[in-house]
Amino acid sequence: MNITINRKRSVQEPGDLVSTKGNKLYAIICDHGEKYPYHLLCLETFTIIESYDSLPTNDEIEEDVKDELDGVYQHRDSHITLN
Repeated sequence: MNITINRKRSVQEPGDLVSTKGNKLYAIICDHGEKYPYHLLCLETFTIIESYDSLPTNDEIEEDVKDELDGVYQHRDSHITLN
């Protein structure tokens, strides 16, 4: 898998991608109109890890994935190629 990304410091909008030191990749998605509209989606298993009432902080994400974050990336500038 090849990933080209531009780093961001923290989650700022739905669509942001989050990588961990353990080499996992997650996405923040939004389902407007729900009580907890923001979801942390694992891109390996395509499962929702956690739901939030507002955009999660880096600390909240680290707690939910039980791993240290490597980076948060803007989805518009990121490209993922699966081999």
